[in-house]
Amino acid sequence: MSSSRSDQRGFGLVEILLVLVVVAIAGALLYRYFAATARTVETIQEQRPLATSKLAADQATLDSVQGVLRAYYAEHGRWPIDKAALLALLPSPPRFQCPENDFEYDPASGSLRLAVSDPARC
Repeated sequence: MSSSRSDQRGFGLVEILLVLVVVAIAGALLYRYFAATARTVETIQEQRPLATSKLAADQATLDSVQGVLRAYYAEHGRWPIDKAALLALLPSPPRFQCPENDFEYDPASGSLRLAVSDPARC
């Protein structure tokens, strides 16, 4: 039984180094991709476009209530006595997009204000 070195097959140093270089390049590209994705997600969360849109819709709803309130004042020369009287003037209660959002009414001045006005809370 004689064993010859030329019959044995295996990976040489050059092949192993080549595989390591390819794996390192692929890892670097994947790292850059995931880092960019994480930055994009972070930017979207900071800007909160959906919350800002919901808050804008709530402000538009409040503006329509303000229109009804001004029409009442023009007709009667005074503001409704409380929020319940103001809600009775509306065809249906206002539906706000932000959870738990509502409006506050000041009968002395006839001013309206959203309870939630910060997009971070919407």
